[in-house]
Amino acid sequence: MITLETLQQRPLSYSSLKEFAKSPAHYIAYLNGDKTPSKEMIFGSVLHCLLLNKQDFDSQFAVMPNVDRRTTKGKETYEEFLRTSEGKEIVQESELEDATRLAEKILSQNHFGKIVSDCQSFEQEFRAEINGLPFRGFIDGEAPSYVLEVKTASDASPKTIINNFYDRGYHIQAAVYNMITNKPVKYLIVETKSPYNIIVADASQEYIDLGKKVVSDLIGKFNSCMENNLWDMGYEFHLGGNFEISLPYWVK
Repeated sequence: MITLETLQQRPLSYSSLKEFAKSPAHYIAYLNGDKTPSKEMIFGSVLHCLLLNKQDFDSQFAVMPNVDRRTTKGKETYEEFLRTSEGKEIVQESELEDATRLAEKILSQNHFGKIVSDCQSFEQEFRAEINGLPFRGFIDGEAPSYVLEVKTASDASPKTIINNFYDRGYHIQAAVYNMITNKPVKYLIVETKSPYNIIVADASQEYIDLGKKVVSDLIGKFNSCMENNLWDMGYEFHLGGNFEISLPYWVK
């Protein structure tokens, strides 16, 4: 059972609130789950680290040695690597090389590098209340006049980014950061495939305002879920009734 007391120990976050937006059952699964990160997620984490906290790389990641595990020496080297890298994300040498080149490309270009260098803190944890509920999170970078979020994408074209950011609920994240810091949100979006384009984008006020409305609505529903202990409910919780299958919007 989730209560205000348990939330003090494990506060809400953008990620957990996004799961609750699907259903209470999704939120509980998120709390109990042990999700294995995809290769794309690990690559994004490596790039984040190289851009924002390069000094922490060795404590967070381990680079897989290029060994032949068919040989006795190779097996021994591999087993020793697994032993010494416990608790770290494992990265292939080729992935580290790609992420390093990309980070250097960003930092070497004045416009993009300045977006990062103007930040006075990186991966800074925050704990605060929003509408009476405790929240926790980490902000990629914070400058005097903006909050920076670094995102990776296979396609960073503006139309694709607008659609994908909405589908992934990033407006919820932007609203949380804006409500915590009272600063606008700026994105540094990096393509992970050739030609590795980089784009800087500001979150519009409309984007932030929608996120704030969604956050407020979800907090109200979260409180209702706590009061009535409805954590086993699925999609029906947000539907509020029977789901009717209709035609897609594009069918004339």
